[in-house]
Amino acid sequence: MLDTRAVMRSLPLVASVLGRKYGVTVAIGGTEAYTDGSAIHLPALPVSAPDTFLALARGYIDHEAAHLRDTDFAVLKAANLTPLEHHVWNIIEDWRVENRLVASFPGCRGNFDWLIEHFFGGKVAGTRIDPAALFLNWLLLTVRAWDVPVIGKQRDSIAAHLDKLCPGLLTRMACVVEAVRTSCASTAEAIAHARAIVAELGKATETPQPASGTNQDASQAGGAPDGTGNGNQPTASPWERIRNLLHAQEDELPQEFGVILGEALKREAPASDGLPVNVATVTHKVSWDLHPDDIAEAKRASTALRTRLHGLLQAATISRTHGARSGRLDPRRLHRIATDDARIFMRKGTRVGINTAVHLLLDCSGSMTPNIRLASTACHAVASALETVSINVAITAFPASHDPASTEQKTVGRLVRHGQRVHPRLKVAAVGTTPLAESLWWVMQEMLPLREARKLILLLTDGDPDTPTCALEAIRHAERLRFEVYAIGIGAVNILQHLPGRHRTINTLAELAPAMFGLLQGALVGRRAT
Repeated sequence: MLDTRAVMRSLPLVASVLGRKYGVTVAIGGTEAYTDGSAIHLPALPVSAPDTFLALARGYIDHEAAHLRDTDFAVLKAANLTPLEHHVWNIIEDWRVENRLVASFPGCRGNFDWLIEHFFGGKVAGTRIDPAALFLNWLLLTVRAWDVPVIGKQRDSIAAHLDKLCPGLLTRMACVVEAVRTSCASTAEAIAHARAIVAELGKATETPQPASGTNQDASQAGGAPDGTGNGNQPTASPWERIRNLLHAQEDELPQEFGVILGEALKREAPASDGLPVNVATVTHKVSWDLHPDDIAEAKRASTALRTRLHGLLQAATISRTHGARSGRLDPRRLHRIATDDARIFMRKGTRVGINTAVHLLLDCSGSMTPNIRLASTACHAVASALETVSINVAITAFPASHDPASTEQKTVGRLVRHGQRVHPRLKVAAVGTTPLAESLWWVMQEMLPLREARKLILLLTDGDPDTPTCALEAIRHAERLRFEVYAIGIGAVNILQHLPGRHRTINTLAELAPAMFGLLQGALVGRRAT
């Protein structure tokens, strides 16, 4: 049984859980955090992290998942918004999609509230900030304060200062902004509201109300897009700076919230106890049907294991009855009353059956070329035997692809999925390196939602991993989470020394199938192979 508390402290597995929960893809690896419109990409993560970073990572996934689920990117592209309209739309859309996600998953509310207060609940900037920046901050805080009222103080402070610089501006804008709160059910409506806000801002700057008396703040406000305020250049008035905002380019506007979150995630990532975790990505692994002779050999080799497993499963699930002091009256035990034996009732006892999932992880690196045919055949034999006794089995090959010109080969290829019938299309080519650490993390993510109480990972390899330290960290973390890792090593494989009692080493091809069978049978009955 997996340790649930340990899982929820493991960032790579938390990311996987959230991705499945929201129905989006979460990829882990590299150095950047971003969303490409189809998946959420996270940088290499520490195995575990403090609560603050965990909240930041979960909040980032929640935020980007909300966009992937509910933002209509085709409608946005067709709208052809100006940079300012797009910025205003993003403020509105962030609020809209987050609330849509909360409606489906109420637990997200706490993550979003923490993010909003964490990033927007700080001190209000000084009076020298550009009026255009003040307006955008006011708009952002106004929208965010609808869900997190505590940041209303920052919004009101900005509003008070902006009222001195541009009297009447916020009075005119308040109604059109408030309309967002009552009717914004789609990306198209968010676009319409953004255009209405920008249009109203343009109208307000056409007939600005003059400030009463002298306005020292206006003369102190920072530089504007069309004037530096030094030398012989005239300093633009606050109203002119607001007007210039209408024509601002993308690089002159503040960063979007998703970008801010991504940069914070990259910047604030704590050092891992071991090494940062990269998770393999799934790509297509070309495979062919095994040769008929190999299939026949696999059937013969699996017969003994299938027979032993079937008998074992029957013994593990048989129900027996025994005498008890309560339960259903057993007429055959009534004679015990004469000897004051109260065990005259009948109670059934059921022994626990084999509630196990097994994932075969097949090394398909280039060094496996001489052995890949027999290894594939052995995988088919083992998987077929497990299937006959109703054990949930899967087979995955790693790496799935190899590009000699690329250093990124952290891929896996599904050959048989959990819940899928075992098939003979398991003949694969051996090529590439050995990304064991990344593949183990992927298998843990893959097996995490399975219902079986025991989860076994059986590795078949003939060489050491690309990054032994990372692979060892993955094995140790799997054990902490109560995954069970076993291995068959072809020849002397150094990584196997970290699996005492849970590996077999073979030196000839003839030893491969019986070694794998013996190790797996020992694992299923709960004892370690010797």
